[in-house]
Amino acid sequence: MKKLFLFVSLLVLVSLSCQALSLKPKADSAPKTATESAAPNGQPSETEEATVSPKPQNIESIEEKLQELNGEPCADAPDLTCVTIQVPLDHFDSSNKETLDVAFGVAPATGERYGMFIQAFPGGPGGEGISSSYLGFYDSSVLEHYDIVYYDQRGIGLSSPLECPKTYAADFLESMISSDSAGEEGLDTPKEQQEAIDSSRKYAENCVAEMGVDPAKLAFYGTDQVAEDLDTFRDLIGDEKVWIYGVSYGTAVAQTYAAAHPDRVAAMILDGTLDLTLNGVQSSLAQEKGFDKVLTAVLNACDDDENCHADMGGKKALDVYDQLAAQVSKKPIAYEYPLANGKKAKGTFTFNELEFTAAYQMYSLTPRMLFLKALAAANQGNIIPMLRLMYQNADIDPATFEYVGDPTFSDTMFLSVLCTDDAYFTGSQEERVQQTIEAGQASNGTVPRLDGSVYTGLSCAFWPSAPKEEANRKPLILPGVPVLVLNATLDPATPFEEGKAVAERLADGYHIYVEGGVHSIFGYGNACPDQYVTDLLVDGKVPDQREIKCTDWKRTIFSRYSPNLPTSVKDFSDPLEMMEALDEAIFYLPEIYSSSWAEDESVGCDYGGTIVFGPSDVGETYAYNKCELVKGIALSGAGSLDYDEGILTMTVSISGDKKGDLTYTYDYNSGDTSVQGTLDGKSVDLSR
Repeated sequence: MKKLFLFVSLLVLVSLSCQALSLKPKADSAPKTATESAAPNGQPSETEEATVSPKPQNIESIEEKLQELNGEPCADAPDLTCVTIQVPLDHFDSSNKETLDVAFGVAPATGERYGMFIQAFPGGPGGEGISSSYLGFYDSSVLEHYDIVYYDQRGIGLSSPLECPKTYAADFLESMISSDSAGEEGLDTPKEQQEAIDSSRKYAENCVAEMGVDPAKLAFYGTDQVAEDLDTFRDLIGDEKVWIYGVSYGTAVAQTYAAAHPDRVAAMILDGTLDLTLNGVQSSLAQEKGFDKVLTAVLNACDDDENCHADMGGKKALDVYDQLAAQVSKKPIAYEYPLANGKKAKGTFTFNELEFTAAYQMYSLTPRMLFLKALAAANQGNIIPMLRLMYQNADIDPATFEYVGDPTFSDTMFLSVLCTDDAYFTGSQEERVQQTIEAGQASNGTVPRLDGSVYTGLSCAFWPSAPKEEANRKPLILPGVPVLVLNATLDPATPFEEGKAVAERLADGYHIYVEGGVHSIFGYGNACPDQYVTDLLVDGKVPDQREIKCTDWKRTIFSRYSPNLPTSVKDFSDPLEMMEALDEAIFYLPEIYSSSWAEDESVGCDYGGTIVFGPSDVGETYAYNKCELVKGIALSGAGSLDYDEGILTMTVSISGDKKGDLTYTYDYNSGDTSVQGTLDGKSVDLSR
């Protein structure tokens, strides 16, 4: 079973990075000033049919209710109060008395309470809501009037989890290191097809056995049951209506809830929207095209960026990617990877690992830029930056090549929910397997670079809870309920066309989108769409146009390109340029850029040495131990970043082709840099 593209939002990663590195310029963000323009076919809003009264409902405070439900501070989310409730295993069969536990985390409104704002977040399926919660997305006025509610859906995290980590790890690692040496890419030979069939069957059998669950019960872990869990919680609290934010897969939960209980939804925000009228096969094929579309756009945009184009050696980025893909498909690249302990691990970089890495970097602006940097480095013979991204995305320990996983994400329930919600194909198990193989072969080549999502059907053919018929869901109309559908034309996981279709079918839908953009567009600090969300929640105000294009995003394809370090120390014009370049290169090391900054961590440098980094009382600390990111320049010493002062300081000794002692500072408030000390026996005192 190949690990599949996820409907996961990167808002969690972005929020962590912004908390830890709040003083760095935000290349992914734009100032909170916006000019929004109606699309040519925008229609005036029918406000009399789509108003929502954000006034207090049944209860003035949720805190007493939480106490009655034995609420306690959430272990992994101290801003939330956690409660665990019992829900029916099967909401649709009253004769079935079996129950399971589902956990909710609540941040009560700080002022006059309007109601609950439920977060179908962060996505997946498989993402834990509570441990991934983040209140910083919302304006203080939203936090004042709404209880922000996160949850772990059944089977995940704190909610009666079902897991088969050993089975998944073995299967995933095998898929990563496998190389297709027969025929063309994809399952195009009888041997490859049979191996994939046997692997999918083995995964399903071993995973269910490892979970220790009655296979028949897996049918009760689909999205329809999750929606009913939300309504059970609403009923326990005592509110007549709720507000819902759904992101990525969470838009499936939100839409399913709204379809089942339209009279209980006050308003809804869908961000990175799935079209539930598509069946699993249609959705998978659309996602294949979505990822390929974004990758192609990012590579083409590199050609128009002076620094990116130069790093590619003047070649077209699309050609560089295709050449690398062709190279690793014929023969994986042998490497020695620098470890955090200063040693090196040997391995080979495969075509599957390249596709996996490329896909996962397409979700957001800075990850796309980092992929371009890694691709440019690979073109120059340095595969280490690409490996950094691969190891990080795949959650693999580079020292042991063991799958460590993401503690906030359930790989097990990702597949289980997808296969429970839809059959992907119809007929007997053998017929569904054959249809999947045929569909995979039909799509192979029509999507030139990133494909394979349709093979989800192969796994689902053997999954015990997969229905025998494809899903046939009716369009969501939801009259009288305002719905903001947030969208981006360069969303790889939930393609733009799906969100647009959902918005156009809604009776009171408002389509707000970015030309370009990322997977889910709320919470990046742009007034469009963030202000529209706040206006709806706090004032009950809907947009004055049915379709709005956000124009306040400074960058919409990838963030400001940060040039790679030169291959030689001779390419630096002066010591200040050298230190500025090293500072930025360290900042964009994936291990550092995406760190949660909860504890000390270590990272190996490309050509030897290490950096130990972690939190301090005032910000961040760094220890450089003969760290060589450019051949011939090894850094040893210490660094610090003071969040309050906005000053980064690096006090280092230089060894190698150059020798000296330098103190470098960067003022985040002014952008000024300076360096003092000695280098190669000469005094240094530069600033700009």
